Amino acid sequence: MPVALLTDADRFPFDVDDRAALADAGVELRELEGHEPEEIIAAAHGAAAVFVYYARFPAETIERLNGVRVLARCGSGYDNIDVAAARARGIEVVYVPDYAIDDVSDHALALLLACSRKIALSDRAVRAGEWPGYAELAPMHRLRGRTLGLLGYGRIARGLAGKARALGLDVIAHDPYAAEATAAKEELFRASDFVSVHVPLTAETRHAVGEAELALMKPGAILVNTARGPVVDTIALARALREGRLGGAGIDVFEEAPLPPDHPLRDCPTSVLTPHSAAYSEEALAEVRKRPLADVLRLLRGEPAESPVPQ
Repeated sequence: MPVALLTDADRFPFDVDDRAALADAGVELRELEGHEPEEIIAAAHGAAAVFVYYARFPAETIERLNGVRVLARCGSGYDNIDVAAARARGIEVVYVPDYAIDDVSDHALALLLACSRKIALSDRAVRAGEWPGYAELAPMHRLRGRTLGLLGYGRIARGLAGKARALGLDVIAHDPYAAEATAAKEELFRASDFVSVHVPLTAETRHAVGEAELALMKPGAILVNTARGPVVDTIALARALREGRLGGAGIDVFEEAPLPPDHPLRDCPTSVLTPHSAAYSEEALAEVRKRPLADVLRLLRGEPAESPVPQ
């Protein structure tokens, strides 16, 4: 009987239907709480498939996998897997390319609104017995007629663009891989009242939003990141917020998670911080389990996957 290993089973358990699908296919489910590398290597021994959430699979880990035929990334990003190393060992890698488009674009818009309307700052003040007036909350501007710049113009960014336009925002985008995203990167940072980050994490995009890019942004502009933490230099971002150069930042992803207790973003009152939860919804979390599961079962039957990671 083939075995499939579910990592992070404590946070992302399979439901009754998922377990039934595995049982009907004659696949034994092995579950691992967490994603520590040595524990994964031990638990994956003899497994044909591994479901991947937060676990990292660099080449040195992949080389120690015995019998694994497929790594199923339960998400849209796959920067935590060395895909080339996996395929060199005959291991297929599948993912969910259109995962949580509505959910993440909703969350990005929510962060933009929360920062723009000083929602978190106002909430903390009221809970502390204060009642700030406009003098304490200013400046605030209406959205209509202001500009949202999208760094990256994939599925989620396009979803956010439609929602932003419905609120009266003008939208520009920079993406060298999308013909309709015509703004130059420097122009995007200079012209935008809001910049929302939507690029994958690669060597090229690591710290793509750093000191230089933040310095280009308008005084009072707001940065939103629901993509990958290391795309933004969060130390430089915290400095820009503390110095009052930016109006706020809505950040869902960080270079290190959980966010360390001494991280300077924690001390920035105009930052709105969420725990990598942009993709959370009942519908999205069901989808992110069931689609990789279906691909695993296809591959174990000798059929091609529907959503292999691009070559």
